[in-house]
Amino acid sequence: MKKRKFLIDLNFITVFLIIIIIISTAIIAIVGYNLNKTIAVTSSNIASINEIEDKSTGRVEGNIEENTQNTFSQSQRINSTNNVNIPSQNQQENAGNISNQTQQGNIKNENQIEQNTGNTNQTNNNKNKQNNPNSQNGVIYLTFDDGPSANITPKILDILKENNIKASFFLVNYSDSNEKLVQREVNEGHTVGIHGYSHEYSKIYRSKDSYLQNIYALQEKIKKSTGITTMYTRFPGGSSNTISRRYHKGIMTDLTKELLNRGFKYYDWNICAEDAGSAKNANDVYNYVVKYLSKKHGNMVLMHDFASNKKGLEALPKIIKYAKQNGYTFEAINDDTPMFAQHVNN
Repeated sequence: MKKRKFLIDLNFITVFLIIIIIISTAIIAIVGYNLNKTIAVTSSNIASINEIEDKSTGRVEGNIEENTQNTFSQSQRINSTNNVNIPSQNQQENAGNISNQTQQGNIKNENQIEQNTGNTNQTNNNKNKQNNPNSQNGVIYLTFDDGPSANITPKILDILKENNIKASFFLVNYSDSNEKLVQREVNEGHTVGIHGYSHEYSKIYRSKDSYLQNIYALQEKIKKSTGITTMYTRFPGGSSNTISRRYHKGIMTDLTKELLNRGFKYYDWNICAEDAGSAKNANDVYNYVVKYLSKKHGNMVLMHDFASNKKGLEALPKIIKYAKQNGYTFEAINDDTPMFAQHVNN
């Protein structure tokens, strides 16, 4: 009798322990699920914070990346540059005596000048005029990124022609039908530079070779279209961008030095029109530009000519009118234009 009671008690204890184990397992599973979910949300928030960091510093080009992607097919993008041969530095330096727009002489390899938006922070010991943006008092360099586009670029060119102004265009890959716009830019005396065959940060900033392939592919295409081997370039996001950290830590430090060693000159800006960013209308674009114009130094103005940028287009005549009325002059980037370079943050 006692033995039977002992067995019943043992069975009860066994069932009780099994129930405890099942409940514990369920609790651990639930806690693990919630922990993974929390980590995923945290990672997402960190990514969002990084994105906001880029936008808040005035480098607004990330906002228009989706617009520029729609102007040409995916098959024309960075994958098409995989077969581009990257010349060695010696090959680049000896590529011939074809200079940027003038095609006269070799590009001068100048020291980097750091110039932050709204103020100058010079580190160049050479204070001569060719190396100093502050020597370009009252000069405005209108620059347009992310074109050409069939509906905006021709109208910008018309406005510039009407006002006898030369500007600079930093191009992305263009379709065969838009090749004539690149040719028109050159024929009408404007400067064409390289923004990149692709504008996709995750592809172009994953390695030094990826970035070099990106610019050499477009350089070659521009040469075929115009006969010009342009050595002017502008980094997508600017040289001070921080989004590149996601793909390759320290790459901007390497790339800025590499491009200068290869004879390129890169141009950031000290006035952002916000036509691809926070500006809601043409009046906002106008105000962003004229607010920061100064006759104490050169004015490198960042604008855009991608397909949907009507507010930038509409603001342009008013900006030109204000500048002329207030004694400013306009120039396109040329071999004597000093570099406008922001502080490198990666």
